[in-house]
Amino acid sequence: MTKALGKILTSLYIDSTWFSVLAGYLILKVQGVQGLASDLQWLYSYFNPATVRNMPPQYFIMISKTGALGLGEFPFPEWHKKEKENVLSNVGIEVEYGEPLCEGEYRGTFRTVGDKEHAEIIRLYIEESLGINKIAEILARSSRTPLVQIQRHNKAIERSGFCPAYRRVKSRYENVIAQRNMQSPGGC
Repeated sequence: MTKALGKILTSLYIDSTWFSVLAGYLILKVQGVQGLASDLQWLYSYFNPATVRNMPPQYFIMISKTGALGLGEFPFPEWHKKEKENVLSNVGIEVEYGEPLCEGEYRGTFRTVGDKEHAEIIRLYIEESLGINKIAEILARSSRTPLVQIQRHNKAIERSGFCPAYRRVKSRYENVIAQRNMQSPGGC
């Protein structure tokens, strides 16, 4: 039986023989409706087939190279996560879901506008009532850049009800059309 078991362990479900040399044993968990492979059918002479098919998840059968057989149990540790237990809230971790911020990229002769810069353009336009040229001067951009960003902001709000760049920044103008000389939404 030991020779046959050694042969099974070196060839069963394993492509390379180094694994069985290191492991020296085979652990079988719940087999379900298909049962054991034909090479392992001899185990049914030691274990009830119904037991092997329907073992609770914590039970296992172990076969060693020396021919020893065993039925074991992994006890459920008391510190282990229970079903439907919210571990994150128990340890005080809050997860924020959302898209990552888009950063401006340098592309040779120009750089793209990132979410933070977009938000700053809209803020300067709404809160400070600055003109397009003044915003461009402050941000060291061409005068076209603030104009395009304000238009994109307003079109996004008209289309979707919010500006995605502003939503990623989590700022208060995400659903406010950019207009000059407007009171800021904080009541100021």
